[in-house]
Amino acid sequence: MKLRNKVMVILIVTVLLSMAGSGVFFFQQYKSAFQQSVFRTIDAAAKANAETLSNYLSTQHEIAKHIADMLPKEAVEYKDYLWIESYLGGHFKDFTFFNNGFFFLDTHGTLLADYPPHPELRGKNFSNRPYFQRTMATKKGVIGQPYRSARTGKGVLTFTSYLTARDGTPLGVVGCSTRLAEDKLFSELLSRTIGQSGYIYVFDKSRLMILHPKTERILTRDVPLGANILFDKAIEGFEGVGETVNSKGKKMLAAFRQIPGTDWIVASQLPAAEAYAPLWKSQKVFILFIVLGSIVAACCGLVFVHRSLRELNTLEKVTADLATPETSTVDISTSLRADISKLDPLLGHPEFGSLAKTIAGLYEKLGLSLVESRQMTTELDAAYQKLKATQSQILQQEKLASVGQLAAGVAHEINNPMGFITSNLASLKRYQDKLAAYIAQLEEWLQGEGSEEILLQLQAFKKKQKIDYVLEDINDLIAESSEGAVRVRDIVQNLKSFSRVDQTELTDADLNECLESTLAIAMNEIKYKATVVKDFGSLPPIPCYPQQLNQVFLNILVNAAQAIEEKGEIKITTRVDQNKVVVAISDNGSGIPVDIKDKIFEPFFTTKEVGKGTGLGLSISFDIIKEHQGQIWIESEEGQGTTFIIELPLEREGVTS
Repeated sequence: MKLRNKVMVILIVTVLLSMAGSGVFFFQQYKSAFQQSVFRTIDAAAKANAETLSNYLSTQHEIAKHIADMLPKEAVEYKDYLWIESYLGGHFKDFTFFNNGFFFLDTHGTLLADYPPHPELRGKNFSNRPYFQRTMATKKGVIGQPYRSARTGKGVLTFTSYLTARDGTPLGVVGCSTRLAEDKLFSELLSRTIGQSGYIYVFDKSRLMILHPKTERILTRDVPLGANILFDKAIEGFEGVGETVNSKGKKMLAAFRQIPGTDWIVASQLPAAEAYAPLWKSQKVFILFIVLGSIVAACCGLVFVHRSLRELNTLEKVTADLATPETSTVDISTSLRADISKLDPLLGHPEFGSLAKTIAGLYEKLGLSLVESRQMTTELDAAYQKLKATQSQILQQEKLASVGQLAAGVAHEINNPMGFITSNLASLKRYQDKLAAYIAQLEEWLQGEGSEEILLQLQAFKKKQKIDYVLEDINDLIAESSEGAVRVRDIVQNLKSFSRVDQTELTDADLNECLESTLAIAMNEIKYKATVVKDFGSLPPIPCYPQQLNQVFLNILVNAAQAIEEKGEIKITTRVDQNKVVVAISDNGSGIPVDIKDKIFEPFFTTKEVGKGTGLGLSISFDIIKEHQGQIWIESEEGQGTTFIIELPLEREGVTS
């Protein structure tokens, strides 16, 4: 793409991004302000309704308490229930908002008087009603949980008062109830709307819907857990406003407020589509403004750029004809000068002359630098290949170190419970011996002191329960379990010894022990392919990194097992030779061909199938032995087997024992 076209494209993109960015920024600010305004409106409605309901409920409760307080206690004590009914009837006419009537229950929950009177309910027990149980438990009046009347089938809200005699003796409960659907304030709240289709509803913390514009939802629990996130949070104590999805799957803006003195929650909500409708209309205007503004700005910019860059065509063509110097050129300076001379006609140009001079100078420097960089690239590529191989070896070592650390952790975690098991088995053996001695003593006593009938019954029962067999078998079971625990302990000890995560520093170690622990770990790989023959000499401890040497031994042993096609033999020999320790690991496997014998210690060289080897095992082993100031080499004959020989010094140079 030409420079002029690039500048035009950059200008257009810049204008579009600037206009779009500005439009998006201002629209987001407007959206945020609009959203906050809607949230405040919905939240204000919830707050106002919560305050209204709180005042109304507390007032109604105070009236109910006043009615109970004015009831003569003597009428209850003398069981003058007709007089109590008359008293309640007088207040029914004065307080018409208690449109479901009044009632009196004794301390057992039995209905003794009510108004309007329902003789068929007299003597019926209502102690199962939550409002009665809460009142008797708290010894004070409560606002009951709304319920559906069994008599009328309508939703009812009950206000109670705890009635006591002058000496404090409980007399019963006075209740004043109202029908939810016919309560003036409740009906007024339900008729209020937010916007065109927003509404208010009330529920409690048991998910019971108390008030709702849809009467069929009143006194139901039809909002399952998880269906409305803010609904669930409000039950947990949340107060505020936010976006949510209601139980019908409709996106809403909703506000929730707790009603003091109750476990009721008032909610006001508005469909998000309705709330944001003005915002989406404004968004269309914003988009239209951005598109038109961008088009006008881009057109103006294109005209200006076209006129300004028209004079650059010549310079652009000449610059495009400049060739890249080749390293094969005999005289690079002469070649560069020949190309730069193409810019001579432009050096005196009043506007672009300085630019042409700069290009000429840069071209000359660039050409020389390019030749040098090509030479450096060749050298760097060789260094990179070497670095890549070294990095792979380091990564492999880090992975093996991590595996060793994990193995040590597992060994430690297994070791603790195995200690419990071993100790408990020993204790169990002692207890079994004591029980057996006790049974023997008991039988001896019964034979000498007990009746013959009891003795025969005992022997028959003992034979039926196979007690002699059980006592004998317990010994075998405990012995087998103890043997298994010892085997697990040995495996764990070998695993811990192999990992040696606590020996990351140079330390003195016995190579025979290192070989033993490595064999224990690798045995699962070896035992199906070969028999291991150990010829260990007496070795002094040598300064080394045990975990690294374990890795070397493991690599060689696994390779030896994999080299044996069927059943074979792996022989491990250790000895001291003057000032060196020599370890030889031999197998009678397939051997190593002569043509690849010198390559086996090279990084990434492998004869295994793809996915079964990285070619780093022996390379890492070679580096580890070299780091220990030792030597490793192989003796192999194709078809006869291979021997890896490792020599390590008894003392390392530069290390003081």
